[in-house]
Amino acid sequence: MRRFAIALLVTTTSFAQSHSTGPRITPPTLTAVNPRGVARGATTEITVEGLNLANASAIYFSQAGVKGRIVRVKELPDLPDIRLGSNGTPSTIDVGPLPPRNLVTVEVDVAPGTDVGPVRFRLLTPLGTSPEGSFVVEPYASALTDREPNDSPGEAVEVTLPAVLSGAITKPGDVDFFKLQAKAGEEIVFLNQAPEAGSMLQPVIRVLDSGMKVLAEYGYDGGDAQNAFAHTFAEAGTFYVRISDFESSGRAMNTYRVLAGKFPLVTSAFPLGVQRGHRTQVALRGDNVPESFTALVTTPGEPVEELRAKTAMGPSFNRFRLALGDDPEVTANGANLSAKTAQALTLPVTVNGRIGAPKSGVSGEHYYRFAARKGQRLTMEVNAHRMGSRLDSLVEVLDATGHPVEQAVARATWETFLVLRDHDSAVRGLRIQAWNGLATGDYLMVGGEIVRVDEVPDGPDEDMTVESFGGQRKAFFNTSSEAHGIDRAIYKVQMHPAGARFSPSGLPQVRLYYRNDDGGPGYGKDSLLDFTAPADGEYLVRIRDVRGQGGDDCAYRLSIREPRPDFSLSMTPRNPNVPRGGTVPVTVTALRSEGLDAPIEVSFGALPPGFTATKNTIPPGLTSATLLLTASETAELKDAAPFTVTGRARERGRELTHQANPDDHTKLIALMPKADVRLLTRTKVVELTPGETAEVTIAAERANGFAGRVPVIVSDLPSRVRVTDSGLNGVLIHETAETTTFRLWALPNAEPAEGYIYVSARIETRSTQQNMYASTEPVLVRVKPAARTAAAPVGRLEPSGAPK
Repeated sequence: MRRFAIALLVTTTSFAQSHSTGPRITPPTLTAVNPRGVARGATTEITVEGLNLANASAIYFSQAGVKGRIVRVKELPDLPDIRLGSNGTPSTIDVGPLPPRNLVTVEVDVAPGTDVGPVRFRLLTPLGTSPEGSFVVEPYASALTDREPNDSPGEAVEVTLPAVLSGAITKPGDVDFFKLQAKAGEEIVFLNQAPEAGSMLQPVIRVLDSGMKVLAEYGYDGGDAQNAFAHTFAEAGTFYVRISDFESSGRAMNTYRVLAGKFPLVTSAFPLGVQRGHRTQVALRGDNVPESFTALVTTPGEPVEELRAKTAMGPSFNRFRLALGDDPEVTANGANLSAKTAQALTLPVTVNGRIGAPKSGVSGEHYYRFAARKGQRLTMEVNAHRMGSRLDSLVEVLDATGHPVEQAVARATWETFLVLRDHDSAVRGLRIQAWNGLATGDYLMVGGEIVRVDEVPDGPDEDMTVESFGGQRKAFFNTSSEAHGIDRAIYKVQMHPAGARFSPSGLPQVRLYYRNDDGGPGYGKDSLLDFTAPADGEYLVRIRDVRGQGGDDCAYRLSIREPRPDFSLSMTPRNPNVPRGGTVPVTVTALRSEGLDAPIEVSFGALPPGFTATKNTIPPGLTSATLLLTASETAELKDAAPFTVTGRARERGRELTHQANPDDHTKLIALMPKADVRLLTRTKVVELTPGETAEVTIAAERANGFAGRVPVIVSDLPSRVRVTDSGLNGVLIHETAETTTFRLWALPNAEPAEGYIYVSARIETRSTQQNMYASTEPVLVRVKPAARTAAAPVGRLEPSGAPK
């Protein structure tokens, strides 16, 4: 699904006319939670500050052992009337009168056996439920808060263990000191839970002796954060814990809550996963935990399970992840350190191994040998970093003699350059010098990365966008997304089969081999490689750390199998607040994996009385679809109601079924008052042929005294259909208007398609949680075949399976 935000350039007088557009419903909004830690086995009052929390009546928690009740709600004095956009930055857009600030006091009761760790919650108000707030459950009632000044050893807060070291680095360059006593040989375990409660601190935690000698340093080092560690004190004496920010920044959200004492903590597990239905001995590393346990999982379900180790001191304070597979499993034999000693595999298989640290004459890489038939497609997936391993994997397929296997040839036909700024490895927008030779669907090569054009810019002040998912750029032909500097060349390329030869043209001709570093959206630093065997025979797969590192904490799971297409689902919002007599859109997004291109049917589960919802299908080649959730004029809902959204697809005779956000236990539907606006579609059907445009007219019926502008979101656009000619900031229904018209354009290479598009009104407020109201009448869009279709170029290559 494609979504297009429709907005209009704001006039310079709109800020001055701060209340000219009347009131509007600002969603309940959370700005602060205090304290961020609650002891288990105790009853604690917490306060929740925010906007429009008046008459809050209930609180809903993600964890079963936590209960709460609203004690009181107090209105706070107004803050300066700063107009904030949805990202919290000052804005010149009129967002209506300042909503009331409230402080909600909640009595939280945590059962004694509740697991240590994060708890999410939502407040219920007459305007619906709030965004998620969070705090952490802690094992100790004694939280030692830093008291300023404590930025030197002489002012350190004295600690009696066990305890919670709690505080915030609120000023640039600030440091906090804590003072403790330790015996010779005593081990103290530290666990910083603040990141799970929304902290933005990148902590650097140093353990120092009384002479300020640094004994150890943990936390953030510019890469992965180490939030759990243990330190053994060689001698008895007085010691200090120094906490600072990696970048020496200071802000209110730079909080820390460090558990310190003797408690069970898991730092790693091996193997990183198990085969369903088979008893597997899993070794544990950590502090105060058993050396191993027997895992047996027989139920089908999600591919990862989060566990706590069972110890003599109770469940471990942290969770560890265990992958679940269905294929036979083997362990690396330790001798597979070269192509000559490659370990033989029978497919399908999952291999569990550890990459050792490179030594003199010994490589830090593992080799495996397997047989494949000509044309056989295989998926090679690494599961390591997602399971907590430090490995940053790189996977390559070699022939039987150890040489790389060619996959494709990228032949450059046109060149331009990146301009304006450096580009990281995630952004979908690339600013380029020229774009006259580009069209949607073209492949581009920048560095070692192959991307595909999504939208060509309309002018020099716009980025070209490439295909992406979930905020991560997609890379094709097993390449990986990279960071690129300004002035780097970017080439339009034709993709040809392996072995293709061409006369020199002055532009690059790059041979791509079966090699992958990062697997793309959903895989992080883990590799994912699609391999098609060019001939019958034996092949090698090599796995190593891309940085050349290794060690006991560089474990991996390497699965080699024929593709098993599948998907996972997420949705937005996960707490739809539905106006009485109104409709809200819920966007369901599918992460397709291993080449799944089947339609995915999505629908709500059981709904409360008075609520109805549409069904929809995510078409092949697209990743999302819109569901409409409606409350009748007579709907009544005293409490918020849990709900589910489920997706179903069929692939090769298999029925695939998944819920959206299955681990979210605060998915709630709530009722809110009548909406500020009702959106109507005047145009019901649009027909286009490639290269044509057509107009769609919509209207807004305002209510509740609201007189503001109405930005509109257009969703579920067919592939290669765009909203066009909408101006610098898009199109909207202006403050003084009741209707507007926008234009759809079918790109010249658009293919025949038919489907509904949905239009939704977004009310601009100070809240990061936006109210959106959908028209109940979608617009049918038909893209008809072009009068003539050009013949497909000969010898071109399309990638097999899902992009990487």
